[in-house]
Amino acid sequence: MITHLRGKLIEKNQSNLIIDCNGVGYYIYISVYTYSSLSEQTNGKEIIIYTYLFTKEHKQLLYGFFDKIERTMFSHLISVNGIGPSSAINLLSSLTTNEIEMSIYQEDTEKFRTIKGIGNKTAKRIIIELKDKLGPVIITPKTPNEYQYKQQEALRALITLGFSHQESKTVLAHVINKNPELDLENIIKESLKKL
Repeated sequence: MITHLRGKLIEKNQSNLIIDCNGVGYYIYISVYTYSSLSEQTNGKEIIIYTYLFTKEHKQLLYGFFDKIERTMFSHLISVNGIGPSSAINLLSSLTTNEIEMSIYQEDTEKFRTIKGIGNKTAKRIIIELKDKLGPVIITPKTPNEYQYKQQEALRALITLGFSHQESKTVLAHVINKNPELDLENIIKESLKKL
């Protein structure tokens, strides 16, 4: 499996990009989130993109993600019966990974139904099939934007340090719910103690 690519950005569009890796051009499907995260990157610049190779019958499609968190959510979404890679990319283009998690945790089918191609049955399936897989979700207080930012940045930092997504998320949920006033630096420090 191809887990990531490092190469020169040749072309970038809202739904795909082309990276040249040692003379081989890779066509990669991306979400709007990845596109906007790469907005500063210009053609000819070297980038790293995390990838997921989707194989079905005679097709091999490469999907790219700005970070490992988005790739993990993509793999969870396509494990749901009725959700293919295109629907998963649509979801990740319309909602942040945090919004998807909160919608699953709160069993908010309406949020999913706003996405093209997701009906009521599929929305319920996403919630039922992923609720246990995603584990504990951090409870959002009065200032959700700041809280979500802290959670996501701390999670990225822990994953970068080599800890698993699930383990990091579980520890973060415990640390942040216990001490909601902690700043980002101290959230990471406390989490590292527990990990």
